[in-house]
Amino acid sequence: MRRRGAGIIKFELAGTVREAEAIMDAWGTTGRSAARASLLLDYLYLATYGPLLASACEVAGERLSARGIHALGRVRRPVARMQLAAALLDAVENTVLLGVLAGRRGRWPMIARTSALGKFALLSVGGLYIVGGVGALRTPTPTATDPVCGDLVARVP
Repeated sequence: MRRRGAGIIKFELAGTVREAEAIMDAWGTTGRSAARASLLLDYLYLATYGPLLASACEVAGERLSARGIHALGRVRRPVARMQLAAALLDAVENTVLLGVLAGRRGRWPMIARTSALGKFALLSVGGLYIVGGVGALRTPTPTATDPVCGDLVARVP
């Protein structure tokens, strides 16, 4: 598809019938077939990445709480659910784009764009949360003998 014009992400974000048709015209028959195959394979991918990222968010939240960052640790379940919602939005997006490839027009490209933007936003939140959890894992837990924050730790009940 890339050799024959825009990639699949540009198609996901087209937003208008005119833009979607221009992308599909540039792809030609071969590119459309490749896009269809890519979208169908993506169903398998989203069935795994949603639960995997949700689990990673749960672990990250536990790590954050264990490091004393309780405010961030408490939001682990909502952030984990966001990853499952992102996978659901991905499924909606794929279904709509398959419809566009099959000739459906009207608001379908805008629905696909809205779903894709929502998916990307939710995945970004999850990614940042996971990175924070990994960072918390790599940061040593302050102790009462720590020269930088030991005095603060010693005062915590």
